[in-house]
Amino acid sequence: MRRLFPIVVPLVVLLAACTGPSPQPTPGTTTASATATTSGTAEPSHSPSTVPSSSTSGDGEPLGEGDEPDRYAYRCTSLDASPEVQLSSLAEVWAATNYTRMGSCDVTYTGPEPFQPTPREAEAISTAAPGGAGDDDGLAVMLDVLRLCTRVSDESGPGGFQGAGHGALLAAASLCPDAPQGKIIAAWADGTRVGDGMYQVGESVQPGKYQLVKQGPVAAECKWSVAAAGGALAAGGGLPAAGQSIDLATGQNFTSDKCGIWGKMYVDAAGNGVGRISNACGAGEHPNEVGIPRWTCAGAVFFSSVWQLLPSPVAQEPV
Repeated sequence: MRRLFPIVVPLVVLLAACTGPSPQPTPGTTTASATATTSGTAEPSHSPSTVPSSSTSGDGEPLGEGDEPDRYAYRCTSLDASPEVQLSSLAEVWAATNYTRMGSCDVTYTGPEPFQPTPREAEAISTAAPGGAGDDDGLAVMLDVLRLCTRVSDESGPGGFQGAGHGALLAAASLCPDAPQGKIIAAWADGTRVGDGMYQVGESVQPGKYQLVKQGPVAAECKWSVAAAGGALAAGGGLPAAGQSIDLATGQNFTSDKCGIWGKMYVDAAGNGVGRISNACGAGEHPNEVGIPRWTCAGAVFFSSVWQLLPSPVAQEPV
C-alpha cells in the first residue's frame, strides 16, 4: 500500500478540487411567455452548484455558439436526485459541472415583448420551418431548436433527436456546432446516426459502414436486416452482428427493431471501419468528435485505471 501512497495523495487532492462547491449564480426574475416541450413538474432551484459565474467573455461577447445571455431561461432536470437548475444561456448549460447527468432542459423566452428574432434566430427558424412560421409559431420553433442544443439524454425517447424534425436538427446543428452534443446532433441531421425503424439508404440514411453504438433497453431481442430495392434479403442478424459492422448501399432498405442507435463508422484508406461518433467517454469513443475535451475522457480513464489498483472489498462505482 505504501508504494501506492505517492499516487493516491495527489489523486485525492485533485478529486477534492473537482468535487468542491462551484460559484453560485445570482437569482434573477424571469418572465415566461413561451415554453418548449417540457418534462417534470417540480419548481426549479435558483441556487444550483453547477453554474459558472459568467457567460460572457472579457469584451462582452457571448461565450460559445447559440443564444444571447439572458434572452432565454433554461430549466434543466437531472437523471439523479439532484434538484432542477435554472440557467440563463446555452454557455451556462454546457459549462455546468453536472452536464453529463442532466436529463433534458425546458427553454423559455424571457426577452423583450413581442418576440422579434435576431438575424441568427431568423436563420434558424427559416431552416427549421422552411415553409414559413408566424410570430408565435416562430418562437415555438426557436425554443425547440434551442432545446435540442442543450442536453438530450435519451436520443431515441420522447423529445429526443430521433423524433425531432429534420429541419429542427439542421437548425440546431448550425446554431450550436460547439455544443457538447454538437457532433451527435449533426449526425442525426445528416443521416449518419439513426435509431430503430425502416430507412431507405441514400434518402433517410447515408450509405456506408454502420455499427450499433448504443444498445436499446431490449437489445437482446435486436433484429435487423438489409434488403435490396426488390425485397431480396442482402444481410440480417441480431445483436452480435450489430456490434461488428454492416454495409449499407444506396437503394437498399435498412430495418432495425429493438436494437438501439446506429452510427456510421469512419473508414481508413483500406476501407476498414476504424471508429464512430458514440457517446461521451463511451467505448470506442473519439472524444473530440462529440465536443468533449480529450483530456476529460483521458482523465476519467486514468482515474478509473488507478482506482482499480487500490484494494477494496467494496464494489467500485463506474466513472
